[in-house]
Amino acid sequence: MSLRTFSSYIPESWNKIGPLKILNPTGMTLQFSIDALNLTIPKSKENEKIKILDVGAGIGVLSVYASKYYSNSEIFATDISTCMIDSLNYSIEGNKLKNVVAKVMDGQNMEELQSESFDYCFSMFGLIYFPDRLKSLKEMNRLLKSNNQSKVSIGSWQSDAFLPMALEKTYEKLTGKKLATKQPALSLDDKDLFKSELEKAGFVNVQIHSIGHPINIPVERISDYLKSENPVVDDFFKLIGDDELSINKFKETFITLVSELFPNNENGFHTVQWNCFIGIGEKL
Repeated sequence: MSLRTFSSYIPESWNKIGPLKILNPTGMTLQFSIDALNLTIPKSKENEKIKILDVGAGIGVLSVYASKYYSNSEIFATDISTCMIDSLNYSIEGNKLKNVVAKVMDGQNMEELQSESFDYCFSMFGLIYFPDRLKSLKEMNRLLKSNNQSKVSIGSWQSDAFLPMALEKTYEKLTGKKLATKQPALSLDDKDLFKSELEKAGFVNVQIHSIGHPINIPVERISDYLKSENPVVDDFFKLIGDDELSINKFKETFITLVSELFPNNENGFHTVQWNCFIGIGEKL
Protein backbone atom coordinates (compact mmCIF):
# COMPACT_ATOMS: atom_id res chain seq x y z
CA MET A 1 0.00 0.00 0.00
CA SER A 2 1.44 3.36 -1.00
CA LEU A 3 1.31 6.61 0.95
CA ARG A 4 -1.55 7.84 -1.22
CA THR A 5 -3.75 4.81 -0.60
CA PHE A 6 -3.56 4.64 3.20
CA SER A 7 -7.05 5.56 4.37
CA SER A 8 -5.72 7.64 7.25
CA TYR A 9 -3.82 9.90 4.81
CA ILE A 10 -7.04 10.68 2.89
CA PRO A 11 -9.03 13.59 4.41
CA GLU A 12 -12.43 12.26 3.36
CA SER A 13 -11.83 9.01 5.24
CA TRP A 14 -12.11 10.76 8.59
CA ASN A 15 -15.67 11.79 7.77
CA LYS A 16 -16.71 8.12 7.97
CA ILE A 17 -16.54 8.34 11.75
CA GLY A 18 -19.55 10.66 11.65
CA PRO A 19 -20.28 13.56 14.01
CA LEU A 20 -20.07 12.58 17.67
CA LYS A 21 -22.28 14.22 20.27
CA ILE A 22 -19.86 14.38 23.19
CA LEU A 23 -19.95 17.42 25.46
CA ASN A 24 -16.57 16.79 27.08
CA PRO A 25 -14.30 14.75 24.80
CA THR A 26 -11.97 12.47 26.73
CA GLY A 27 -10.50 9.12 25.69
CA MET A 28 -6.86 8.08 25.81
CA THR A 29 -5.65 11.29 24.12
CA LEU A 30 -6.86 13.58 26.95
CA GLN A 31 -4.02 12.83 29.35
CA PHE A 32 -1.45 13.31 26.58
CA SER A 33 -3.10 16.63 25.66
CA ILE A 34 -2.81 17.74 29.29
CA ASP A 35 0.84 16.66 29.27
CA ALA A 36 1.48 18.72 26.13
CA LEU A 37 -0.21 21.80 27.57
CA ASN A 38 1.76 21.54 30.82
CA LEU A 39 5.06 21.03 28.99
CA THR A 40 4.45 23.88 26.55
CA ILE A 41 2.64 26.71 28.36
CA PRO A 42 4.36 28.09 31.48
CA LYS A 43 2.33 28.22 34.68
CA SER A 44 2.79 31.99 34.70
CA LYS A 45 0.72 32.21 31.49
CA GLU A 46 -2.35 30.35 32.79
CA ASN A 47 -4.41 33.50 33.37
CA GLU A 48 -3.02 35.58 30.53
CA LYS A 49 -4.75 36.37 27.24
CA ILE A 50 -2.85 33.88 25.11
CA LYS A 51 -3.84 32.72 21.63
CA ILE A 52 -3.76 28.99 20.93
CA LEU A 53 -3.99 27.25 17.55
CA ASP A 54 -5.07 23.59 17.50
CA VAL A 55 -4.29 21.96 14.13
CA GLY A 56 -5.88 18.62 13.26
CA ALA A 57 -8.00 19.15 16.36
CA GLY A 58 -10.30 16.18 15.77
CA ILE A 59 -13.29 16.28 18.10
CA GLY A 60 -11.54 18.86 20.26
CA VAL A 61 -10.02 16.94 23.16
CA LEU A 62 -7.26 19.52 23.67
CA SER A 63 -9.30 22.59 22.71
CA VAL A 64 -12.23 21.89 25.03
CA TYR A 65 -9.96 21.14 27.98
CA ALA A 66 -7.74 24.16 27.30
CA SER A 67 -10.74 26.48 27.00
CA LYS A 68 -11.64 25.81 30.62
CA TYR A 69 -8.13 25.61 32.10
CA TYR A 70 -6.89 28.70 30.25
CA SER A 71 -10.13 30.63 30.61
CA ASN A 72 -8.71 33.94 29.32
CA SER A 73 -7.27 32.35 26.20
CA GLU A 74 -8.51 32.53 22.62
CA ILE A 75 -8.47 29.15 20.87
CA PHE A 76 -8.79 28.55 17.14
CA ALA A 77 -9.26 24.87 16.25
CA THR A 78 -8.96 23.48 12.73
CA ASP A 79 -9.51 20.12 11.10
CA ILE A 80 -9.91 19.09 7.48
CA SER A 81 -12.78 16.75 8.40
CA THR A 82 -16.26 18.28 8.46
CA CYS A 83 -17.55 15.68 10.91
CA MET A 84 -14.69 16.37 13.34
CA ILE A 85 -15.50 20.09 13.35
CA ASP A 86 -19.23 19.34 13.68
CA SER A 87 -18.41 17.24 16.75
CA LEU A 88 -16.27 20.00 18.22
CA ASN A 89 -18.95 22.62 17.57
CA TYR A 90 -21.41 20.43 19.46
CA SER A 91 -19.07 20.60 22.48
CA ILE A 92 -18.56 24.34 22.06
CA GLU A 93 -22.29 25.05 21.93
CA GLY A 94 -23.22 22.56 24.64
CA ASN A 95 -20.63 23.93 27.06
CA LYS A 96 -21.28 27.55 26.01
CA LEU A 97 -17.58 28.05 25.35
CA LYS A 98 -16.95 31.66 24.36
CA ASN A 99 -13.23 31.36 23.75
CA VAL A 100 -13.14 28.59 21.11
CA VAL A 101 -13.74 28.91 17.38
CA ALA A 102 -13.65 25.81 15.18
CA LYS A 103 -13.34 25.79 11.41
CA VAL A 104 -12.82 23.25 8.63
CA MET A 105 -9.36 23.95 7.27
CA ASP A 106 -6.44 22.10 5.70
CA GLY A 107 -3.61 22.19 8.23
CA GLN A 108 -1.12 22.19 5.36
CA ASN A 109 -2.54 25.44 3.97
CA MET A 110 -3.93 27.93 6.48
CA GLU A 111 -3.42 31.02 4.32
CA GLU A 112 -6.57 32.74 5.61
CA LEU A 113 -4.96 33.00 9.05
CA GLN A 114 -2.72 35.99 9.68
CA SER A 115 1.00 35.42 10.13
CA GLU A 116 2.45 35.79 13.63
CA SER A 117 -0.92 35.77 15.37
CA PHE A 118 -0.63 32.86 17.85
CA ASP A 119 1.37 32.25 21.02
CA TYR A 120 1.13 28.45 20.99
CA CYS A 121 0.31 25.86 18.37
CA PHE A 122 -0.65 22.24 19.07
CA SER A 123 -1.34 19.18 16.97
CA MET A 124 -2.03 16.15 19.12
CA PHE A 125 -1.89 13.06 16.88
CA GLY A 126 -3.15 15.06 13.89
CA LEU A 127 0.03 16.03 12.03
CA ILE A 128 1.11 12.38 11.79
CA TYR A 129 -1.70 11.79 9.26
CA PHE A 130 -0.82 14.76 7.03
CA PRO A 131 0.63 13.73 3.65
CA ASP A 132 3.03 16.71 3.81
CA ARG A 133 4.04 17.18 7.45
CA LEU A 134 6.83 19.64 6.73
CA LYS A 135 4.49 21.96 4.82
CA SER A 136 2.15 22.01 7.81
CA LEU A 137 4.98 22.60 10.29
CA LYS A 138 6.17 25.56 8.22
CA GLU A 139 2.62 26.93 8.30
CA MET A 140 2.58 26.60 12.08
CA ASN A 141 5.90 28.43 12.24
CA ARG A 142 4.49 31.23 10.07
CA LEU A 143 1.47 31.62 12.32
CA LEU A 144 3.40 31.81 15.60
CA LYS A 145 4.55 35.18 16.92
CA SER A 146 8.24 36.08 16.69
CA ASN A 147 10.38 37.04 19.69
CA ASN A 148 7.62 35.95 22.02
CA GLN A 149 8.79 32.56 23.33
CA SER A 150 6.08 31.10 21.09
CA LYS A 151 6.09 27.31 20.85
CA VAL A 152 4.77 24.47 18.75
CA SER A 153 3.81 21.19 20.45
CA ILE A 154 3.22 18.00 18.46
CA GLY A 155 1.99 14.60 19.65
CA SER A 156 3.11 11.43 17.87
CA TRP A 157 2.64 7.76 18.76
CA GLN A 158 5.64 5.60 19.53
CA SER A 159 5.99 2.24 17.81
CA ASP A 160 4.81 0.37 20.92
CA ALA A 161 1.65 2.45 21.43
CA PHE A 162 -1.17 -0.02 21.98
CA LEU A 163 -3.42 0.19 18.91
CA PRO A 164 -0.83 0.78 16.14
CA MET A 165 1.40 -1.90 17.68
CA ALA A 166 -1.42 -4.46 18.06
CA LEU A 167 -2.73 -3.84 14.54
CA GLU A 168 0.73 -4.31 13.06
CA LYS A 169 1.46 -7.47 15.05
CA THR A 170 -1.90 -8.91 14.00
CA TYR A 171 -1.05 -8.22 10.36
CA GLU A 172 2.33 -9.91 10.77
CA LYS A 173 0.77 -12.93 12.46
CA LEU A 174 -1.80 -13.35 9.69
CA THR A 175 0.48 -12.75 6.71
CA GLY A 176 3.85 -13.89 7.99
CA LYS A 177 5.48 -10.69 6.77
CA LYS A 178 6.14 -7.16 7.95
CA LEU A 179 4.48 -4.04 6.56
CA ALA A 180 6.19 -2.86 3.38
CA THR A 181 5.42 0.78 4.24
CA LYS A 182 5.25 2.46 7.63
CA GLN A 183 1.67 2.96 8.79
CA PRO A 184 0.66 6.64 9.07
CA ALA A 185 -0.07 6.38 12.81
CA LEU A 186 3.66 5.71 13.31
CA SER A 187 4.98 8.15 10.72
CA LEU A 188 6.87 10.09 13.42
CA ASP A 189 7.85 7.25 15.73
CA ASP A 190 11.54 7.96 15.09
CA LYS A 191 12.79 10.50 17.63
CA ASP A 192 15.61 11.77 15.42
CA LEU A 193 13.34 12.20 12.39
CA PHE A 194 10.79 14.01 14.55
CA LYS A 195 13.42 16.47 15.83
CA SER A 196 14.82 16.95 12.32
CA GLU A 197 11.43 17.84 10.82
CA LEU A 198 10.74 20.42 13.51
CA GLU A 199 14.16 21.98 12.89
CA LYS A 200 13.69 21.98 9.10
CA ALA A 201 10.48 23.95 9.64
CA GLY A 202 12.47 26.62 11.44
CA PHE A 203 11.96 25.72 15.10
CA VAL A 204 14.82 25.92 17.59
CA ASN A 205 15.59 24.48 21.01
CA VAL A 206 13.63 21.38 19.99
CA GLN A 207 12.96 18.82 22.69
CA ILE A 208 11.31 15.43 22.21
CA HIS A 209 9.64 14.13 25.37
CA SER A 210 8.77 10.46 25.82
CA ILE A 211 5.54 9.92 27.76
CA GLY A 212 3.39 6.88 28.48
CA HIS A 213 0.07 6.17 30.15
CA PRO A 214 -1.61 2.82 30.91
CA ILE A 215 -5.24 2.45 29.90
CA ASN A 216 -7.67 -0.11 31.34
CA ILE A 217 -9.92 -1.71 28.72
CA PRO A 218 -12.77 -4.01 29.77
CA VAL A 219 -12.38 -7.43 28.18
CA GLU A 220 -15.69 -7.12 26.37
CA ARG A 221 -14.69 -3.75 24.84
CA ILE A 222 -11.56 -4.83 22.97
CA SER A 223 -13.55 -5.30 19.77
CA ASP A 224 -14.61 -1.63 19.95
CA TYR A 225 -11.13 -0.75 18.73
CA LEU A 226 -11.77 -2.55 15.44
CA LYS A 227 -14.41 -0.38 13.80
CA SER A 228 -13.86 0.09 10.07
CA GLU A 229 -15.05 3.71 10.39
CA ASN A 230 -11.67 4.42 11.98
CA PRO A 231 -9.25 5.01 9.07
CA VAL A 232 -6.33 3.70 11.15
CA VAL A 233 -8.11 0.33 11.41
CA ASP A 234 -9.43 0.48 7.85
CA ASP A 235 -5.84 0.71 6.61
CA PHE A 236 -5.24 -2.83 7.87
CA PHE A 237 -8.57 -4.21 6.65
CA LYS A 238 -7.63 -3.07 3.15
CA LEU A 239 -4.17 -4.59 3.48
CA ILE A 240 -5.48 -8.07 4.28
CA GLY A 241 -8.24 -8.19 1.65
CA ASP A 242 -11.14 -6.03 2.85
CA ASP A 243 -13.66 -8.88 2.49
CA GLU A 244 -15.86 -10.11 5.33
CA LEU A 245 -14.00 -13.39 5.85
CA SER A 246 -10.58 -11.70 5.99
CA ILE A 247 -11.82 -8.94 8.29
CA ASN A 248 -13.40 -11.41 10.70
CA LYS A 249 -10.19 -13.43 10.78
CA PHE A 250 -8.23 -10.24 11.48
CA LYS A 251 -10.56 -9.34 14.36
CA GLU A 252 -10.32 -12.82 15.90
CA THR A 253 -6.52 -12.75 15.67
CA PHE A 254 -6.35 -9.24 17.13
CA ILE A 255 -8.46 -10.16 20.16
CA THR A 256 -6.42 -13.31 20.78
CA LEU A 257 -3.16 -11.39 20.45
CA VAL A 258 -4.27 -8.67 22.88
CA SER A 259 -5.32 -11.32 25.39
CA GLU A 260 -1.88 -12.92 25.12
CA LEU A 261 0.08 -9.67 25.35
CA PHE A 262 -2.10 -8.08 28.04
CA PRO A 263 -3.82 -10.80 30.12
CA ASN A 264 -6.96 -9.52 31.79
CA ASN A 265 -6.62 -8.82 35.49
CA GLU A 266 -8.89 -9.89 38.35
CA ASN A 267 -11.17 -6.91 37.68
CA GLY A 268 -11.78 -7.96 34.08
CA PHE A 269 -9.55 -5.35 32.42
CA HIS A 270 -6.72 -5.48 29.93
CA THR A 271 -4.18 -2.88 31.05
CA VAL A 272 -2.54 -1.69 27.84
CA GLN A 273 0.20 0.89 27.36
CA TRP A 274 -0.02 3.95 25.15
CA ASN A 275 3.37 5.64 24.61
CA CYS A 276 3.94 8.84 22.69
CA PHE A 277 6.47 11.51 21.85
CA ILE A 278 5.64 15.14 22.42
CA GLY A 279 7.91 17.33 20.32
CA ILE A 280 8.22 20.98 21.33
CA GLY A 281 10.05 23.71 19.45
CA GLU A 282 10.41 27.47 19.85
CA LYS A 283 10.08 30.22 17.27
CA LEU A 284 12.66 32.96 17.63
